[in-house]
Amino acid sequence: MELKLLSSDYFYDPSFQLKVIERDPELPYPLHSHDFSELVLIVSGKGVHFTPKSSFSLLPGHLFIVPPDALHGYRDVENLHLYNLMFDNQIFESPFFDLRNMPGFHSLMKLEAKPGEESLEITPFQLSPAELAELLPLMEQMLKEADSIEYDIGAKTLAFAYFIHFMVRLFRIEGEHPRHHNPTLLRLADVLSYLESNLDRPVTSQELMEMTNMSSSTLNRHFNEATGLSPIEFHIQRRIEYASRLLRYSTLTISEIAEATGFEDANYFSRQFRRVVGVSPTQYRNNRNLWIKGT
Repeated sequence: MELKLLSSDYFYDPSFQLKVIERDPELPYPLHSHDFSELVLIVSGKGVHFTPKSSFSLLPGHLFIVPPDALHGYRDVENLHLYNLMFDNQIFESPFFDLRNMPGFHSLMKLEAKPGEESLEITPFQLSPAELAELLPLMEQMLKEADSIEYDIGAKTLAFAYFIHFMVRLFRIEGEHPRHHNPTLLRLADVLSYLESNLDRPVTSQELMEMTNMSSSTLNRHFNEATGLSPIEFHIQRRIEYASRLLRYSTLTISEIAEATGFEDANYFSRQFRRVVGVSPTQYRNNRNLWIKGT
């Protein structure tokens, strides 16, 4: 029987799904999955992380992200000290200015398991001792504040602030590091960053082909394997998600939002919005109950 950990067992407040657990020592743990994302930071000790298809030895400074529904576990552990940072991916759907423009965001966060893909290959990212020393205090502060949110006014906000600080620094480190990942994933991370930086206009296949030095068919194949969509369809959906934020948080008219998200006219924008979201932009703006489903 598959072991699945549920967010309801870890996040006491459904509106704030962020928690840090320090495991010192971590014990052997069988294959399991969870309905939230988990960032694992190895502080010291050793062990083996495994999935149904692969495994790797754990070393101090290793950091990796386990997406929802991916099976993984730990074995052969010896004095293994780690932090588990658990969060819901929706936490990144707020308008964080240029967070999604960072290639590090996409290579670490965006290329994750598609629905039903339980055997995703999880690979560690190696932090240097100096980088580990820089990130550990942020993790410790997150742990302190997240654990006190029932008692201290402002602790929830402060824990969230440390989380964003930690992730932005991590994404910058990932972008600066000499990368030893799959080069295809790296090129796709740059494509995703480029698409996120151009949500105000259509992006052509030719632009992406020149960026990646891939043919149209190769680019589409790799991108579809990573995201389940073609690059152009993915970009349309991201522009629609951006439009939904403008509908929620701005007073721009439908025509102005269509222009701001690069659609040729309000009618075409409305058709695309209804195709992706299921309702018209006007219905979406007027129905607050739909907002939870948007970005």
